[in-house]
Amino acid sequence: MTTKFLTLLTIFLLVGLFVNGQDRTSPKKIKIKGDYVHDPTNFVFTENFENYNRRAIYSFNKENSNIGVVYESQKNDKNTTVSIYLYPAGTEGSESRLQNEYLMSLKEIANGNNGFWTNQFPVKFNGEYICNGLKAIGRTNINEYDNLTLYECGTWFLKIRLTTNELDSTQISDIETKIVARYQPSDLTKLKPLTTKGNIYIAPAAFADSLMLGSIMGSAFKKMEWAKNNVKENEKASGFPNIYLDMQIESFKELLMFKNKNNFKRKSEATEKYLEQVALIVNSGFLPEFIMKQFDMILIVPEKQIFNFEGFEKWRQMNNISIDLNKRYYVVSYGHK
Repeated sequence: MTTKFLTLLTIFLLVGLFVNGQDRTSPKKIKIKGDYVHDPTNFVFTENFENYNRRAIYSFNKENSNIGVVYESQKNDKNTTVSIYLYPAGTEGSESRLQNEYLMSLKEIANGNNGFWTNQFPVKFNGEYICNGLKAIGRTNINEYDNLTLYECGTWFLKIRLTTNELDSTQISDIETKIVARYQPSDLTKLKPLTTKGNIYIAPAAFADSLMLGSIMGSAFKKMEWAKNNVKENEKASGFPNIYLDMQIESFKELLMFKNKNNFKRKSEATEKYLEQVALIVNSGFLPEFIMKQFDMILIVPEKQIFNFEGFEKWRQMNNISIDLNKRYYVVSYGHK
């Protein structure tokens, strides 16, 4: 790690990283005729979009920065509802911010819906800025679709949900493409691009001993270095890009490098056990499969990557692995300018 690169890092204790605006106890319906202009972004929501009529506008916080706009087409027992949500993502583009928000959105839908998700995958918007997103395609029954797409856009999230019992998958894709063309995620990033000056937030558990701390710091630095060398600046401006499988693989392997380079005569039993499991996973040949499972199978995968999940499941059943990547020893983040 070069001195020049280290000067771009700030290290904090991992406490209270995620701070959101003041939410309302219940959504407030905004009553307005004609165009509705979302003041913080200047996004305009017209009374009609394509063949859909604006049914309602909801505000979820006192600043009216967190909104949901609902359009609907209804013909007898056939209907389509398009909901566009625009809300602050916070002032830091921390790793897993996108995944956490996406999974929370899925949970909220699942709580009021007996449907199921048939497919989930990453998406990407390419414009002046590149915005990563996650998408889920679901079914409530054989004739009803429920689609969710979430984009990470600097200090904003753009979420689109479409439910229908009249459109097929091609028509759904067409209307979503038109929505994204009008409300471009890139324009949200442009409002306040994130800077690639990195912050590393360290959890108290990482300070168990010098071996654990050195291993954790090495892994965190590796993520920063990988992003620096492999991701474009206009993509990093939208959020820390931990959605790449290769980044996760390299940072996980790096957990072992600090121990290999240093002779530790004194180390805690917990640290030794943790790094033994890391080595077991790395040497198993199933590291990509392990990471994909840990990240709910929603990472950007290289085209030539080949998985063996059947073999991984057999290996996993024979090995007692307790490592959970959702229990974080650190979080890497980009701030805003």
